[in-house]
Amino acid sequence: MVDFWYNHFNVDAAKGRDRLWVGAYEQQAIRPYALGRFRDLLGATAHHPAMQYYLDNFQNRADNHPDAQGNIRGLNENYARELMELHTLGVDGGYTQQDVLVLARILSGWGFSRPGQQTDNTFGFYFNPKRHDFSDKVFLGHTIKSGGESQGEEALDILAHSPATARHISYQIAQYFVSDLPPTTLVNNLTHRYLATDGNIREVLNTLFHSQEFWDAKNFNAKFKTPYQYAISAVRATGVEVENTRPISNLLQQLGMPLYGCQTPDGYKNTADVWLNPDAMNRRLSFAAAIANGNLPLSAIPTNIEQREQIGTGQKPLQKSPSIPVDAWQLTNTLGNSLSMKTQNAIASSSPQIHSALILGSPEFMHH
Repeated sequence: MVDFWYNHFNVDAAKGRDRLWVGAYEQQAIRPYALGRFRDLLGATAHHPAMQYYLDNFQNRADNHPDAQGNIRGLNENYARELMELHTLGVDGGYTQQDVLVLARILSGWGFSRPGQQTDNTFGFYFNPKRHDFSDKVFLGHTIKSGGESQGEEALDILAHSPATARHISYQIAQYFVSDLPPTTLVNNLTHRYLATDGNIREVLNTLFHSQEFWDAKNFNAKFKTPYQYAISAVRATGVEVENTRPISNLLQQLGMPLYGCQTPDGYKNTADVWLNPDAMNRRLSFAAAIANGNLPLSAIPTNIEQREQIGTGQKPLQKSPSIPVDAWQLTNTLGNSLSMKTQNAIASSSPQIHSALILGSPEFMHH
């Protein structure tokens, strides 16, 4: 769920200062709330400097006065728009451009502390009243009375309790766990549970995991693994001790899914049409063969620049901890022998030396 929610509230580490904040963002704003109430999670991400910086709300000001450099920045609608389109209501959630503008005014003055500015929270969030629009506002049909930071909290309450948000979140959860096109009945049931429990994520998941749709045979192994899911599941299935994460990081980079590296605020897609292509499959199969044969230096920490440069290029490392091929019989038992008869026949007719690689590269292992 940390993976799911970080992707939902995506922040790109490549954007300026966010390279310093993404680790804290995951630990402070995502992980503690991953199974709690959506409103708390929404508030934590909205207040964190990583999000404020990534979507430019720290520049959002309603006073229109020149800054120290003489630039007049004014309102910045970026975060307000993505907050509704991606984080809560969804693109068809019923909001208008006027709502975007009003929400930007509501969130004006929200940012992070600078040297000399006192803050009483662990995130480093800072509300600057000099940049805020204190006027009464009408947002999504709700009147929000004059106020400071409290106006933003009220807007977050409205968004978190909206039926459109309940449906948007429910659809994404069902898509993540069940199928690329989740059944409407399942989405409806999750939406109802979200609204009935005030956005309790744990209860929504409990409904999902006990649903008929989740256990329907046609949805078994219906999801094609993202590069992240494939790499992590391959390492876990083989039981390899990981001291050096660079080969995994290199694979994710090659497959277009670097950690904390999604540039767009909508996060990485989790549907097969994005990740299933010939080049990606070749790279996955190369990774499967390397880890199955014990040739991936996951247990060897590079000790010098030359060695670090070689890892992930296919060259043999200068020094490598002893490793042995993965036992195919143990791997099959670990995976519950869920391989199709066609896959089992292909493995049986091949050299024993490549059995483990074939398992890790099988259609069944590419899905979950």
